[in-house]
Amino acid sequence: MAKALLAGGQCRLSMIHDLSPGSTRRLTLGADRGYDSADFVRDLRQACVTPHVARKARHSTIDGRTTRHAGYVLSQKHRKRIEEPFG
Repeated sequence: MAKALLAGGQCRLSMIHDLSPGSTRRLTLGADRGYDSADFVRDLRQACVTPHVARKARHSTIDGRTTRHAGYVLSQKHRKRIEEPFG
C-alpha cells in the first residue's frame, strides 16, 4: 500500500525496480502516447530501462536512439495487437 502514496512517475519507477531487482539485462517498457513525456522517458533511461513508448505525432521525446532498433518496431506491433480487443 505504500506505493499508492508515491507520486505517479515515482510509483511506476518503483514498480520497475521491484519487478526486476538486480537485473543484468537491459529492460524495455512499452507504453502508449500518454507516457511520451520528457520527465518519464528521462527517468526510464536513468534507470537503464529502454522506453518503447508510442511516439506522439509532434514534439515526441522518443528519438532515434530507440526507434532505429528492430525491437522498437516489434514492440509497437505487439502493443497494437494487444490493444485491439479493447477498441
